[in-house]
Amino acid sequence: MQLADVERLIAEHNVEVVRIGGSDMDGVYRGKRVLAETFLEGCRSGGFPQCSVIFGWDIAEEIITGLELGSADTGFEDIIMHPDLSTFRLVPWEAGCASVICDYAHEDGRPVAESPRQLLRRVIERAANAGYVAKLAVELEGRLFREDQATLRAKGHGDLTPLSPGLNCYSIQHASQDEDVLGNLRRQLIAYGLPIEGYNREHGEGMYEINLRYGEALAAADQAMLYKSAAKEVAAQDGVIPTFMAKYTDAVDGASGHTHVSLWSADDDANVFWQADAEHHASQTMTAFTAGVLATLPELMLLYAPNVNSYKRLVAGSWAPTSVSWGQDNRTAALRFITASENGCRIENRVPGADVNAYLGFAATIAGGLHGIERGLSCPPPVEGDAYAQAGTAPALPRSLAEALERFESSSVAREYFGDEFVDHYARMRRWELEQFNQAVTDWERRRYFEQV
Repeated sequence: MQLADVERLIAEHNVEVVRIGGSDMDGVYRGKRVLAETFLEGCRSGGFPQCSVIFGWDIAEEIITGLELGSADTGFEDIIMHPDLSTFRLVPWEAGCASVICDYAHEDGRPVAESPRQLLRRVIERAANAGYVAKLAVELEGRLFREDQATLRAKGHGDLTPLSPGLNCYSIQHASQDEDVLGNLRRQLIAYGLPIEGYNREHGEGMYEINLRYGEALAAADQAMLYKSAAKEVAAQDGVIPTFMAKYTDAVDGASGHTHVSLWSADDDANVFWQADAEHHASQTMTAFTAGVLATLPELMLLYAPNVNSYKRLVAGSWAPTSVSWGQDNRTAALRFITASENGCRIENRVPGADVNAYLGFAATIAGGLHGIERGLSCPPPVEGDAYAQAGTAPALPRSLAEALERFESSSVAREYFGDEFVDHYARMRRWELEQFNQAVTDWERRRYFEQV
């Protein structure tokens, strides 16, 4: 899309305000609203200033110390937002509004290396130099509650009323009873330009999974970020709030963010994971890619599971993996081969939870796979049957944020594919998150110790 196309859309649809922004380190869509005339002027004159603090605070907007970007040490300097006009779209649930995703640069023109979108661009470029186009999609599960911002706080984010009670996984009739909320959400997301393929009740009260169609990596990550933000906005109009926490409560299963990935030839747009005469139609490229993702899972885990809460989901028997394993159509393994058709031949990475920042999760998967291809790695044997029952036959995934952080900081693969600026910045942010948790007193501690000690 060119600027002239954007100008025409603004005029035809009476757009008054444009949302400009992008992903922070946690995948939250942050930015500003500017009048349409100001937006067009900024596009012509070099972009829009944005305080770098969006990369210097935590998810609760508390300033993190010890960072090179977005800190008091650098005066909370401005960075420049450059709109990616290919992402310009109308916001159907807000009259006279459009949105656009931006890339970030320093005032001297250097891309902001710490930006999640820039990180994914870096890995995509490496794949392109090898002749590959990575195509991905993420399946985001979420729990929906009949609450609003005021009632969430009044209840301390607990004892909430779910959109629908009961488990009712895959239940058509129970999903139909929620169609007033989910149907409206579906229609608005599609009108927003997000390629929804389908949705279903999942295993848990008020739990749904909405599936986005796969696409090239950057567009797919953009769509995942916009989906989370849009789902919260649209559902709120129906008196409903979703959460994408990996584990909302210890009484229920976690919410996943399974990532599906395939590599395609840049020359002829053929799926290079597919080989018709190979076992399960899996090409050598596919198995080498898999070997690389497996080999790097422990050291890149921080990008798949970024929060303290992420690791509460990764327990045996919970539909979430616990080992560095793969299997043919096996949902107990970390990586699942899906190879029934050429166009659909892909790897499902079942490690990420719904709290994953798709830009970072996608970057980790592509980088791990390229690592395997570039070094000609071979896959270990696939897991057969229940991977949980075979604990010890494959390495365990990191079990805590602290363990994942230690492995990430010392990872030569992370530094090679992502650069020192990003690795040091992101590691400091996750260490801060861990420090905040270690100071917190939880409800579990009060229940366990209040009366007895």
